[in-house]
Amino acid sequence: MHIYRCHLTLHDYLFFATTERGKIAETGAFIHNYALTYALKWANSQWRNEVQHPHYPEQLQTAWEEQSAYVTPADLINGSSLINQYNTMGETYKLGKKPSAGYPDWGFIKCWRPFSTFKFYVISKNEKSFPQFIRLGKFMCKTYLHVESTQNVTREQGDCVSQPLLAWDDLRDKPIVFDLLTHSIPTRLIRQSAFDDIDFVTANFGDEKINIPLNMGYMSTPDKATVKAFKKCPNCKNALNSLGGYLCNTL
Repeated sequence: MHIYRCHLTLHDYLFFATTERGKIAETGAFIHNYALTYALKWANSQWRNEVQHPHYPEQLQTAWEEQSAYVTPADLINGSSLINQYNTMGETYKLGKKPSAGYPDWGFIKCWRPFSTFKFYVISKNEKSFPQFIRLGKFMCKTYLHVESTQNVTREQGDCVSQPLLAWDDLRDKPIVFDLLTHSIPTRLIRQSAFDDIDFVTANFGDEKINIPLNMGYMSTPDKATVKAFKKCPNCKNALNSLGGYLCNTL
């Protein structure tokens, strides 16, 4: 098993609509692990979709089968935000358009400035190579990726507190205490999660020691709302059944 610590440094403004308060769309202080999996090009989607019907289960299943790796969500380490005006309305006599998930018509956006930094982790069965730059957010923000690996990794059993951000739907073992990021989509994210008697891995990077639960994987325990959202796609339904067995403890 290989564990990598990854730092992201923005080279442009990062925007995605986590919450919309009136005409202000705010970018959350995190990057979802599904988004990072796509940004690393481990999961692939079409460049253009006429309708907003995501195929996360099907595409994340392919990513796991090809890469044998799992990405945690990224947490903000340091940065500042900026509010800019935003307008996507066409110049026509007819105003308005159909609702667009995560993409406001017009108003103001709160985005992260260049040189803001985020951190996430990768658990992999095999040694990985990473790109120097990736693209993130609605504006395809150019982002520098710095990766560190460690050989000081031990698998343990017992109680632990996991410091990194985790995705709730990815956890087979649910924590007994945690902090919830209420506005994270498509699945809820949690931090400072306390677990009771689980399999976990401890990784020591010298200046940081972390615990990561092993009984987790992409969408391994989706809630009823998630299952309902993908029931119309046969491939996604089948993928959800398969993802239940694709866990980090098998790496």
